[in-house]
Amino acid sequence: MKLGSYPWWKNVIGRRKLAMNMRVRWLGNSCVEIFGERHIVIDPNYLAEPEEGVEIVLVTHEHGDHFDPEKFERLKVKEVIAPKATLDEYGVEGKVAKPGMEIGGIRVLESWCWKAKESVSYLYNGVLHAGDSARFPDVKDVRLVFTACFPDYYEDYLREFKRLKPKLVVPFHYSEEKIQNAEGLKELLDENGFNCKILEVGGEIEI
Repeated sequence: MKLGSYPWWKNVIGRRKLAMNMRVRWLGNSCVEIFGERHIVIDPNYLAEPEEGVEIVLVTHEHGDHFDPEKFERLKVKEVIAPKATLDEYGVEGKVAKPGMEIGGIRVLESWCWKAKESVSYLYNGVLHAGDSARFPDVKDVRLVFTACFPDYYEDYLREFKRLKPKLVVPFHYSEEKIQNAEGLKELLDENGFNCKILEVGGEIEI
C-alpha cells in the first residue's frame, strides 16, 4: 500500500499514542480500570462504578476482596483472565492465567499474594498490578505500579521499588478508615526519592 493512500501508518501512530497516554482509575479495594488500546478492569470488587464498555477483566487471585461475583456480572464482559483456582471457585469461564503468558499486550507474571491458592501479576503498557503482594516480578520499564500498603511490609515495598524503579507508585488495598496506611507508605517513598500519589476512590491519573 502506498503511504499516501491511507492508513497503515496512521494506525501505527494511533497505537503508539495510546501506548504513551493512558487513563487509569482506582475504583477502591484493589480494583483498577485502565483505558488503553483495551478497556480493562483488574480485580473486580469495586466501590466506584467502572465506566461503560469494559472489554476484559483480569483477576490476580481468588480472595473475596479482589473478586465480587455480583459486581463482576454487572460488567457483562466476554473475556476473563484469571488463575484456575479463581475460575473454579466462582464458576467463571475464562482463560487460565499462567506466568509467562502474553495475551493482547497483557503480560501475566508471578505474584505472591498472602494465603492465595494461586496468584498472578499483570503488566499492561507499563502499568503493573500485583494484587496484595509485597514482592514484585522482575520486569523493566514500569511506568506505574499499584501496591498494597500494609505497614508491616513498608520496607519490603521500598526494597522492591528500588529494584523496579517505577516512575509512579499509587497505594491501594486500604479502606477510608485506614488511609494512614497509604499516607505512611507515601511518606517513606517520598523520603527515598520516589514519586507516590494517593488517589481518592474513583480518582484517575493519566500516564
